[in-house]
Amino acid sequence: MEEKVKTKNIFVLLFFFVLGFLSHILIYNWQKIDIYGLIAKINKDTIVEELPPIEEIECPICEECSQEETIPDLCPVLVDISGAVNTPGVYCFKKGDSVIDAIKKANGFTLDAGFKYISMKMNLATVMVNNSKIYIPFETDYDCNLLTFNLPKQVVDITIPPVEQENEPQQESENEQQGCVSINTATQEELETLNGVGPSTAQKIIEGRPYTILEDLLNVSGIGEATFNKFKDSICL
Repeated sequence: MEEKVKTKNIFVLLFFFVLGFLSHILIYNWQKIDIYGLIAKINKDTIVEELPPIEEIECPICEECSQEETIPDLCPVLVDISGAVNTPGVYCFKKGDSVIDAIKKANGFTLDAGFKYISMKMNLATVMVNNSKIYIPFETDYDCNLLTFNLPKQVVDITIPPVEQENEPQQESENEQQGCVSINTATQEELETLNGVGPSTAQKIIEGRPYTILEDLLNVSGIGEATFNKFKDSICL
């Protein structure tokens, strides 16, 4: 019994000895120990490892997908067709449709359509444009009726004398009263009476008729300004 108590005391003393030794070492090296570093290391070991940042994956963009989606035009060609068709009205067509397509959509020609005019004058293969008008003529649209015309029972022949014949004598009489030589109506002998005008010059004056002004004589070969000034006071139209 005494031995057990003695052994227990030895262990107690040994324990306190070791504890005091460690306390001495701890107190001696207190300034050299990095307490905050030990705490941070402990926390680091206990914290769950953070996941690596997720990298953004660049997805290739398709050119076709990037383009804005356009709303399709449900009625690119709007045409009004009327006239000799069974169902006239306003219809929608695709681009590139022709006149014959409009006639088909209007349920074809009527029986009184002007087929002769259509075959001669209309091009059914013409491509239609937007907001256009097509008229199919009827047979009666180009009918021509001859009107009766009755001649009068008595035909009166009315003759009007030429104006020149009436004016020429009057003009000649006026020229005679004025005492001048007409460059449009005078004879060659009368023209030769002018100062500086010979037979050849008179003939050229006659060939150059008619004259609208007196100065037109300057265009006649052989008549210059000097010659014209000699007889200009003696001539008239």
